Amino acid sequence: MFGILLKNLAGYDLIILLLAVFNAAVIYPKVKLASRALKSKLQPQIYVPVSLLMERMKERGAEPDRGAGQDKLDLHALIAMRSDEIQYYSIFSAINSAFPLLGMLGTILSLLGMVNLSQQDVTLSFTVALTSTFWGLLCALGFKAVDAVLAPMVEQNQENLKMLLERLDHFEEWGIKDEA
Repeated sequence: MFGILLKNLAGYDLIILLLAVFNAAVIYPKVKLASRALKSKLQPQIYVPVSLLMERMKERGAEPDRGAGQDKLDLHALIAMRSDEIQYYSIFSAINSAFPLLGMLGTILSLLGMVNLSQQDVTLSFTVALTSTFWGLLCALGFKAVDAVLAPMVEQNQENLKMLLERLDHFEEWGIKDEA
């Protein structure tokens, strides 16, 4: 069985595996890095009193020598980081959803090649067809597990940024100071 799987890697199955390697080695680290960077910028700001956040926003460009600048709030940078996170996560998710489709496409292409073949050739072509399905499903399941780790991080960042922006909008609209 493993011999058949490895033998068929030189064909259509290679495309599925190369896409899996690209997703794991290039896209996943970018999503993870973008999510962690955004979380590290958002987390210290979420529960800070709004009046203090407004002061941090005003100080953003006023005093360039005021320490490391970790207390300053730059909404444009946060929104740009969120945009990067969404972009990479969308690519990651799109590739993940393509794996079963690529497996089925490999299966269909192999089965279409069975027209006018002898019984022995039909059997070989059928095993090639099934290996495409196998690799497509294996990659889809594996990356679904990885997505189960990434999705909550991405959603939490979305909620935190939304909450921060709503708090700031609410403060500016009504001039309300929070109690914290």
